[in-house]
Amino acid sequence: MSVNPSLIAPGLVAPGAMPFVFATGIECSAPVVTGGVRHDQLLSTGHWTRYAEDAALIRAMGIPFVRYGIPFHVVARQPGAFDWDWTDRALDVLREEGIAPIVDLLHFGVPDDIAGIGDPRVVGRYLAFVEAFVERYPWIRWFTPVNEPYVTALFSGRRGYWNERGTDDTSFVRALDGALECAVRGAAVIRSAVEDAVIVQSDACDTYRAETPAAEPLAARLREEVFLGFDMTLGHTPSDPMLAWLASNGMDERRVAWFMDHAVEAPFVVGLDYYQGNERIVGADGTVRTDPEPAGFGAMARRWLDRYGLPVMLAETNMVSERAVAWLDEVWSDAMAVREDGGELVGFCWYSLTDQIDWDIALREFRGTVNSLGLVDLARHPRPVAARYAELAALAVRGDLPPIARPAAAVA
Repeated sequence: MSVNPSLIAPGLVAPGAMPFVFATGIECSAPVVTGGVRHDQLLSTGHWTRYAEDAALIRAMGIPFVRYGIPFHVVARQPGAFDWDWTDRALDVLREEGIAPIVDLLHFGVPDDIAGIGDPRVVGRYLAFVEAFVERYPWIRWFTPVNEPYVTALFSGRRGYWNERGTDDTSFVRALDGALECAVRGAAVIRSAVEDAVIVQSDACDTYRAETPAAEPLAARLREEVFLGFDMTLGHTPSDPMLAWLASNGMDERRVAWFMDHAVEAPFVVGLDYYQGNERIVGADGTVRTDPEPAGFGAMARRWLDRYGLPVMLAETNMVSERAVAWLDEVWSDAMAVREDGGELVGFCWYSLTDQIDWDIALREFRGTVNSLGLVDLARHPRPVAARYAELAALAVRGDLPPIARPAAAVA
């Protein structure tokens, strides 16, 4: 079965229109963590060997799109050479099943000989990989050049979790610069080969609320910092205080101007990765904790809609199994309310198909803890949320997007 052209190339079917992107994802994070160990989720979740089984599961649930990571660290492990063996087989299966991949070309991991996201060698290695990818797979139309540039830089450059494991603002800005140059120049390479490519950049849908007036300066900077990944990609100039802060940490006005001059153009979807802990409170002492009274995804999505004026999608969400159905109902309802209010929300993704490993500690080290976040468990047995998601898939594919997720028995 070939991929439905209305899914892979919306511009060729109806100029100016875009299908609703109802998706799941394959968890494919692969950063190097404590002890120099690569935490490769394609391996630890079993997808590396079960890709055909997983594609069949996605097809059986009626899900037309999948966010799909291409293992940069494997394909481009050697400079000037590419190993497409696994990627050829995996993408062939998706194509046969009629599932449209939204390919992630850099998902937290770089080749072994690259020191981290801020390594100046990463951009050249990455661009050669992207050029080879679009030449080899001309049928693909949906791309995420870099998954979560802000989060990639935050965890690699400031929090000390991944890759170079930096722990200061200068390392964070250096990593952000590298991730964003890959995102911007990668999009240009893609568009030079695939004129109607849709760019779906995703990043954390975070916000910070000050608990006291004394906490507001830090909360305000963190609120704006969250937007940096999209600001730099889309040519949205940060505020003067943020520009000064960037300059003090190594990204001067000329560098910012380069990003403003190379903004990625439409079709572009602002992907919002929203989880229970994305809304936070900043205390007077600078500590940060989860907000016990979150505004919800709908309110958050409207902030990104207002800032960029571009279509958005809920590009990632999940919840532990025992609470997953209720969470899906809540977040789906919030997303559909945005559409009812006239907001251009064009997609929804439960991330991921399978359970994940060690995301309860943000992959800081390899412990092997199974997180029950998938539509199916690691044995590929469906979790309760899978039935609800399949029901919504059937509705979404035929264009019926109810504003409130109905009880399971009423969804037909």
